[in-house]
Amino acid sequence: MIDPIFEDDETPGWIFTFADLMSLLLVFFILLYSLSRMTETTLVAALSSIQIALNSNGASVRLDPLKYSGGGTETIKPAEPQMATNQELTYSKEPIDEEVREEVNEIANNVASKFVASSLESQVSVFEDGEKITIRIDGASLFESGEAEILYSAQPIYDTLLGIFNRYTDYNINIKGHTDNIPINTSRFPSNWELSAIRATTTLRYFLENGIPAERMTATGYADSIPLVRNDTPAHRAQNRRVEFVLQRDKDTPINASK
Repeated sequence: MIDPIFEDDETPGWIFTFADLMSLLLVFFILLYSLSRMTETTLVAALSSIQIALNSNGASVRLDPLKYSGGGTETIKPAEPQMATNQELTYSKEPIDEEVREEVNEIANNVASKFVASSLESQVSVFEDGEKITIRIDGASLFESGEAEILYSAQPIYDTLLGIFNRYTDYNINIKGHTDNIPINTSRFPSNWELSAIRATTTLRYFLENGIPAERMTATGYADSIPLVRNDTPAHRAQNRRVEFVLQRDKDTPINASK
């Protein structure tokens, strides 16, 4: 005798809805778990990347007009731009091991000497603080005003940076774009937030296409929110227009492994 329960071979329709619901719940809990393990820096970088992905056609590299970003209207902004303080410019939050300090100091000196050897010291500054090294580059050396395509004349700077990144492979790279407070409002860049973010991601993509692993790099745009000096003169505004590369050794890598 045939069991009436199995007379109908068709799968009940509710099972598909139930499976979709379980999949969404799984994704939701994975997202919660990921957010719980994020640092503030990682979260800001992730939000910036999502913002660019949702509001643009992709950041440009070199002088290809087909790759430039169209920008977006929803941006992540602080309430008011604040002057960078000594505390904000000091990256170390915990006591630094003397061995780490010595290694960072040695690498910072080597990095600075490479730019001097390439006659780029007037465009580049190198700072070391605790466990981090900051390479600060004059924005006018990399981009035209109001643009995000890398200048051909910036190639020596990028070549030098590429050599540094390839040598010190145990150091991660945080690329930070900064602008002055002069407003911009174009179809490509509705504000300085889009401009600084696209410049940072353009630079990241350049190094990505030249062999630097994506997991070593992050890119964030800060617009005019962290000026070095007040934007009260043309010289001061030029000083605030910059791109910074913050190098920090991977915590899981033993000391001196990058030498």
